[in-house]
Amino acid sequence: MLQRLQQVMVLLIDWCYITIEIIIPVPQLPLWVLRSAWAVLSQCFYSTGRAGPERPEGIACASRGCGGLGAARPCRGARPHRPLSLGAAAVADEASERPLNGRGARAGPKASTALQNFKRIGIPILAVVLGLASLIAIGFFVKIYLDYYSSPPARLLPREQACDGQVDCAQGEDEANCAQWMPDGPQVAVRISRNRSTLQVLDTLTGAWCEVCHDYFNLTVAEAACKQMGYSRKCLSGSAVSLVCSQACGESSRAPRVLGGRPAPIEAWPWQVSLRYRREHICGGTIIDARWILTAAHCFKNNPLVQRWRVKAGSDLLSGSANLDVEKVILAKVTPATPKDDDIALVKLRSPLHFSASSKPICLPYFDEELRPGTALWVTGWGYTKENGKLSEILQEAEVMLIDNLSCNRAAYHGEVTEKMLCAGLPQGGVDTCQGDSGGPLLYSSGPWQVVGIVSWGQGCGTPRTPGVCTSVQAYLNWIYTVRRLEL
Repeated sequence: MLQRLQQVMVLLIDWCYITIEIIIPVPQLPLWVLRSAWAVLSQCFYSTGRAGPERPEGIACASRGCGGLGAARPCRGARPHRPLSLGAAAVADEASERPLNGRGARAGPKASTALQNFKRIGIPILAVVLGLASLIAIGFFVKIYLDYYSSPPARLLPREQACDGQVDCAQGEDEANCAQWMPDGPQVAVRISRNRSTLQVLDTLTGAWCEVCHDYFNLTVAEAACKQMGYSRKCLSGSAVSLVCSQACGESSRAPRVLGGRPAPIEAWPWQVSLRYRREHICGGTIIDARWILTAAHCFKNNPLVQRWRVKAGSDLLSGSANLDVEKVILAKVTPATPKDDDIALVKLRSPLHFSASSKPICLPYFDEELRPGTALWVTGWGYTKENGKLSEILQEAEVMLIDNLSCNRAAYHGEVTEKMLCAGLPQGGVDTCQGDSGGPLLYSSGPWQVVGIVSWGQGCGTPRTPGVCTSVQAYLNWIYTVRRLEL
């Protein structure tokens, strides 16, 4: 039975080997392993697994033959053994059952030895062979399907070729579902002043900004003005129009009071979110509307596939699953002359966020908000609590101060800090943003909280005279308005 099984398997493996080798140009290593494994199995059958021929009856003698030390063989010239008759009274001596030299092993059936060898060696090898054959067969049928049944024929691309700006697939699948680059648009014709949120409009003939009179101002005009900035909210009127487009933004449960920071409840900073790629925290972010998260563009540099991003909101704990799906990621168009500029991105959620005590939007800064050096600011995030450390499990908050760009460049950055950036930290160090805080907010309060900066880059974490550098949100208000208006 075992010999027949072996013959069938040899024929099957040979046929599969020849067929696969001819039809599929696969690497030869798995085929060589397949053949070698069966060769070992066959050798097992022939050498140790097959029983020898029957021996003639005779007296057992000791020898050092092929069967091993003390194996039984017939003695030369011995008379055949005659069985005792039933009527004879004979007692067998136990010593007569042993080989003459007294050292031999008992003779036993060799068929059982062959079966044991097959179970010990043959079955594992057979399992490996069948497993390899199954994998090769699956690959064969997948290749046939991809070549003959997909239109156009499918092919696999290296990860580096996805979202690289070059269309490699016939239908552009490698560049679909990627973060999108969007340049700044034309000047938005409306803006809101920090003076009681007074609405101003641009006179296209003179280029001057004018306040809007209350006369004949109505809800339709208010909605049109808000839509220009990407909002769709209400207005509050005085003698001049005071326009509030975002509903109850910048509200926190705390009064103003990271690295060098302290734990903070999410109710104190309800706009803070965690951006995750394949369940791993990559960056922080800030809620500015029910559908929009503000963050840094560099967070998506090595993680461009939009469908793998998730947002976690409403919790100060880093652990736990993200609960919000991402629909789009839009990045500011980079200027080659200043590559560290334009580190800003907007993430559009697939469904609107439901606001609560732990999830609220923050206000964008006014176009004319003036921040002076030494102004108290705050940073929040789950980043490293020390350089070369690890992420914090609980949201951290830290107070820093604004440092003018001239001093920042002179002390550390040698002109790399541009007018579209802000420096924030402490001269003596010890309090700073660090890895994992990127994309999070730089916060300012003059009533409602405003996001005035986005954590971007820097040297070290909390070292003296090297403050963190943030993207100035005020410098990109027109870009933010443009993106949200186009996505309404």
